[in-house]
Amino acid sequence: MPNISWIRPGHDPINSADGLSLPIAADGGRHLARFASGQAGHLVIQVASPRPLRLSYAGLLGLDEPMTSYSFQRRMRAALVLPVQAGPVELLVEFGPAPRHDPWVDGHCPSRNRAATMRLVAERFPDQVDLGITWHAGAAPAVGLRFPPGQFHRDGITWQEIVVRPVPGAAGPPRADLRSLADQALPNLVLSTAELPGPHHEASEPEELRAGLRRIYVPVGRQDGRAPLRSVGVESRPEPEIEVAGQATLCIAGSAGSARLPMPIYESLGRLAPQRAFRSQAWPEASTLGARLPIPIVDESEAHLMRLWEEAWAMLLRLARPGRAESGLPGPFIATGSNFATSLFVWDTSFTALATAYGWRLLPATAPLDNLWSRQHDGGYLHREHDRRDGLPVLFEPDFGPNPPLIAVAELAIARLSGDLARLRAIYPAACAHHAWLDANRRLPDGTFWTTGLANGLDNSPSLGDGGYPCLTAQMAHHAETLAEIADLIGENAAPWRAEHAAISAALNARLWEPQQGFYCTGRSDGGHNPAKVVTGFWPLWAGAVPSERAQRLAEHLRDPAAFWRHHPIPSLSADHPEYEPTGRYWRGSTWAPTNVAAIKGFWRAGHHDLAREACHRHLRAMADVLEQTGKLWENYAADASTPGGIAAPDYCWTATPPVALLMEIILGLEADAPRRRLRWTPQPGKRCGVHNFPLGPATVNLRHRSYRYGSEIECSSDLPVDLEIVLPSGVKAVRLDGFQRLQA
Repeated sequence: MPNISWIRPGHDPINSADGLSLPIAADGGRHLARFASGQAGHLVIQVASPRPLRLSYAGLLGLDEPMTSYSFQRRMRAALVLPVQAGPVELLVEFGPAPRHDPWVDGHCPSRNRAATMRLVAERFPDQVDLGITWHAGAAPAVGLRFPPGQFHRDGITWQEIVVRPVPGAAGPPRADLRSLADQALPNLVLSTAELPGPHHEASEPEELRAGLRRIYVPVGRQDGRAPLRSVGVESRPEPEIEVAGQATLCIAGSAGSARLPMPIYESLGRLAPQRAFRSQAWPEASTLGARLPIPIVDESEAHLMRLWEEAWAMLLRLARPGRAESGLPGPFIATGSNFATSLFVWDTSFTALATAYGWRLLPATAPLDNLWSRQHDGGYLHREHDRRDGLPVLFEPDFGPNPPLIAVAELAIARLSGDLARLRAIYPAACAHHAWLDANRRLPDGTFWTTGLANGLDNSPSLGDGGYPCLTAQMAHHAETLAEIADLIGENAAPWRAEHAAISAALNARLWEPQQGFYCTGRSDGGHNPAKVVTGFWPLWAGAVPSERAQRLAEHLRDPAAFWRHHPIPSLSADHPEYEPTGRYWRGSTWAPTNVAAIKGFWRAGHHDLAREACHRHLRAMADVLEQTGKLWENYAADASTPGGIAAPDYCWTATPPVALLMEIILGLEADAPRRRLRWTPQPGKRCGVHNFPLGPATVNLRHRSYRYGSEIECSSDLPVDLEIVLPSGVKAVRLDGFQRLQA
């Protein structure tokens, strides 16, 4: 390779034999490389850059690699194969400004860890580009290559993504009539690796082809052929990163010649996932699904509940997507909503699964959760958001961003209806690793857990602090309890998880209960609390972590019309807070489905059944009013009127959960335990209620409660033996149900 002279305006030239690390000015800038090629051949130029980069040769654009603030990979890796003639060669390398997270993240979602994270990111990824240039004899196709870490698995082989940009005309002299790449025919290319020879797999989208790009996958290894890069413990990385785990030799062949060059092999995600390879599973037609779903029986005065039920299932089918193998996701999914076309979130998907669980006999109910488990890093970390197109994390803020740990809760909810213990055995190792990562990286010395306003999902809530958060602390207690129940069912040791639940609950009550408010509030490092009362202060109820006297105090807060008992309860921020917005401005007053589910199920668990039912009825009544007006279910709602929230989108996945899961579990009072073939039923006193075609594992159960002037009657049947427990005002009736029975209540 001849000596290369790198010229940067205003600086002395830098000479190098093959490549070097080039410093980058704060605002970007450019470097010009000049050298002489003794004979015709081709160059292989390899780039690793923390900045957006363009590389041009003789007026032809060879690489044009953008980077956004949402890219979790702080270092872009690319290569250019460039035919050259004998004689002088000039390469122009241009850099753009460094991507940075949006300013609103610092304004609305500060983090106790952000300054340290930014410092560590700067140390790990210095502001310089690494360039390697090698000369090779022989002709080769002119092509730009980008190496993102997208992968998918098929038949035991891991395939990795390469974005290919052919550079027509690069071997000839500069042309005055240069056309856009979109107007030029894409040459035939065959890509493979020397280690696993075989044809590539192409998955280019039409818009990519129109832009002159091709998305190609090559086999890079056998599944789990490499040891984990990290074990569970304190993170050494400042933020999520898919690291380079090895190297393959990429072979490129075309009509213009061939080339070989090294390409990075990235670590694979989802080592503990129950499903990694893509499995095609179809979503049913609406008519087919309707015939297999349970059918709620509601009082004549509650017809709006059936309208909500029907729209919830119709919306879920509108949002259902088949998935595609090249995304790296192993199966179909429910899209997040009309305003999040490409994003899949952990807690959105988990809450939605509480609804789709009731269609488990026909729906691929666990497939969306498979997609989440398949994104787990070695060491247990699960990121909050992924792009459904390539399965890669989306980084809105520096630092790790773990969403509320609810996947195991969703898995157990499905198993309580399906009775599928094999599924629980399959997810248990991944769920344990998930808990361990959060314990190692988010637990404070006082036993509580910290998070950020993006990680916990409460984007613009004024509930921030530099201490523990009631939401994540309660969620971790709930997660430990969930793992204990799963362990019991599959024959594992549940005792450590019960001890963990008790320890976290004790820390929650010792550190995050604000006695003046009588509410769970975010902690501060000085021992005080952020006084804001937000809806996640009720979450400890769902976790079974609240003493009875404190549960009563929380019930008083919910009943307070100046705080949470609004027209459409339960607002995300208490109405007596100065930043409360009556029309709802996201988490500054809007009423949301997931937090209502957590709070209402929490009050039910704490024994406040009447309050839980009344809050649920008011919530569903307001939702039904908005459905009548707009024909849609919404991302969130205003708390002071029957309208959508001030910042809200229609057709949002988790809003199906109250019309389905809360209707079944709170209004109708059905608590399934399919693994033990048990069903607990608390019918509404004085009302007609029940269910037809209830799917309790292999059994199908029918229940009907009728009230008369002087009493009530219950009819129940099952096609297989079931232990039924009926909770009535007069007491609890235990029934061994096998066939049909009629009871006087």
